[in-house]
Amino acid sequence: MNNINYLNAINKEITLLPKTNKKYQNIKYNFEKILNFKDYEKMIKRLNLSKYIKVFIIGKSIDQRNIYSLEIGIGQKIILFDAGIHAREVANPLFILKYTIDLINKLEKKQKELNNIKIIIVPLVNPDGYEAVLFGFKNIKNKNLYIYKKRNLINFNNYKANSNGVDINRNFPSQHAGLHYYDYLSSNVAFKPSLGVDDFYCGYQLGSEEETIALIYLFNKYINNIKAYITLHSAGRLIYSGKPNLSSKFNLNSLKLAQIINKINKYLVYDKDEEEVGNGTDGTSTDYLSELASGFKFNPITGRLSADSYQKPHIKNTNNISIVTLETLEDITFNIKKIKAEYYNKKLANVFDKIIMFYII
Repeated sequence: MNNINYLNAINKEITLLPKTNKKYQNIKYNFEKILNFKDYEKMIKRLNLSKYIKVFIIGKSIDQRNIYSLEIGIGQKIILFDAGIHAREVANPLFILKYTIDLINKLEKKQKELNNIKIIIVPLVNPDGYEAVLFGFKNIKNKNLYIYKKRNLINFNNYKANSNGVDINRNFPSQHAGLHYYDYLSSNVAFKPSLGVDDFYCGYQLGSEEETIALIYLFNKYINNIKAYITLHSAGRLIYSGKPNLSSKFNLNSLKLAQIINKINKYLVYDKDEEEVGNGTDGTSTDYLSELASGFKFNPITGRLSADSYQKPHIKNTNNISIVTLETLEDITFNIKKIKAEYYNKKLANVFDKIIMFYII
């Protein structure tokens, strides 16, 4: 990622969705159906009628769908959630949107502001991939995009990437993104755009994708106030915490958050020893934000965040940020009944509540 593009990303202009004079009406959504993007967007606009939420457009996807950021509360401490980075993981945008709807309904009923905390939610980072996986390539508007041109070759049931065939979660300009220098090169690493076969293609350059840029902006804007970052994925009811190349303080903080979640939903906790660095699969949103919080600076020569060393950087203690990847569901599914069952059986609303309450106290 070149220096100009990086500076443009962190200083980009965003749009605050204007309020109207319409009164907020209680929203009902209980996994009656999987929402298409138009339905999802209608929900966002209905939420914006509440005085307890601010809705920002922080970017547009490659196929020109809005990427929304929702802000609830007016406190200084920030809890950041995102979902839908991977196209096929369609349950997580529904999980976090359901939770947001219920939270706003409660705040409206009690006429109560969250004064001690700010919750920031990006419910759907990759709207093009989400729409294509669920409702078909015909919903892609720009017929010149990779995802449309390769429509007859792509396995959409297993597709993770965006409409350029890029795995957004390998496209962040972290220090180790796309690099291979340790024991082995992961078999998932790909050197060309995705066809939906678990291929991790990081793009023609780091930070190339509009969806990545939207999160780079958000991370940099709030880096001094983020206390926890929870990114929702779907790969077997796991909680990943910690990074082996970062400080013990960061790893302990992240493990503590993972254990709080585990006590509620019993997802298996993985600590820093389960994270792989230098096998070609780095460049995730958690890699980037954890390094940013650890004081890594963007290096215009390497085009990525950099510390003093690649293999064994000397990292000072970070701030008190905690970062986890919450992997919901036993298997990828598009079945709304299974999605609903996961939300209630694994008490995901309780998980989100507990995380928020932990940082309010």
